[in-house]
Amino acid sequence: MMNSNYLERYIITIETLGPLYIGSGHEIGKKDWILNRRDNTAYIIDEIKLFNYLRNNNLLSSFEKFMLSNARGGLFEWAKENKVINEIIHQTSKYSLDCENIAQVKTVKSIQTFIKDGYGMPYIPGSSIKGAIRNILLSQSIEKDTHSNDDIISALRKPNAGDNNKLNGEKDKLDKKYFRTIDREGSNYGDAVNDIMSGLKIADSKPLSFDNLTLCQKIDANLDGYTRKTRIPILRECIRPETKIEFNLTIDTSLFKKSISYIEEAVENFLDNYNEEFLLKFKEESPYYGNVIYLGGGAGYHTKTVTSSLLKNEPDKVKIMGNIINNTVSEKMRDKHRHYDDHKLGVSPHMVKLTEYDGERVQMGPCEITITKL
Repeated sequence: MMNSNYLERYIITIETLGPLYIGSGHEIGKKDWILNRRDNTAYIIDEIKLFNYLRNNNLLSSFEKFMLSNARGGLFEWAKENKVINEIIHQTSKYSLDCENIAQVKTVKSIQTFIKDGYGMPYIPGSSIKGAIRNILLSQSIEKDTHSNDDIISALRKPNAGDNNKLNGEKDKLDKKYFRTIDREGSNYGDAVNDIMSGLKIADSKPLSFDNLTLCQKIDANLDGYTRKTRIPILRECIRPETKIEFNLTIDTSLFKKSISYIEEAVENFLDNYNEEFLLKFKEESPYYGNVIYLGGGAGYHTKTVTSSLLKNEPDKVKIMGNIINNTVSEKMRDKHRHYDDHKLGVSPHMVKLTEYDGERVQMGPCEITITKL
């Protein structure tokens, strides 16, 4: 519970610099959307409206038979075959997405959806911003506390480093050391109830318009900027670049004692470290500087972890990192991805995650952030 005598209120504003994807955990299957290349639009179908349309027009049997017998086709192929594309679009669509930024796909795939509220509108949870800030502050604490995490670094050097249970154990040690320091009455050292981040509350954004969404395709590029000949068939609903979103921030200064200027400094330091340790290794990528954070899915390993901060002064840091990432990949896929050889390339992971927007390859998730006191 926050103490009202110590409350400070702010507005956090982010402006997306690249497409931003925050997943809902759900996918739209091939029978639930139509990709219409004539107007470069993806139409997302309302299942109830579609069922009623098919039933009222005696098309249920035809649709079911097509879907069961045609593994490659989707709703568009069936609608085209039955000459009802316009009817399906106009009578059963829930919303539409610009799909100019995705490559031609031979096989209809599912769409990974953006998170939506109880009314079906896209929004950004405050927890997404808070999680990113938490990771950035943890990185800052690690870098200011030089040579005091040797036990954790030793654990990261082990051959089985990367196992989720072991990584979570090391993360818990860091949380106890740098965040769980309040010492509430009746609690024990390291209890989650003592977390200083409990004094920082970020509300969810207001609902966004579907006009703020676009459809983006996953792209991986290597150190020389080359991408696969065949685009990765993963499609995501993303917030467009140049979208501004606001969040209410409340700080209980009796619990969270770090200043806004400290947070801003941590944001810049984390970004500088990300550029130096990872992004600048890729010839075609242009880094951001200043008050920029990376949010959401597809932004990459280094934006979500503090591993590079822990290993920053280790001469064999790339080899250690490659081993950690290799251990997160299923055994049958390790020889395909070959993260165990990343140290030969000088960076791990050895691919950067991108997408395409407005005819250009862009990074996923960069957002300019400003914090203003009310």
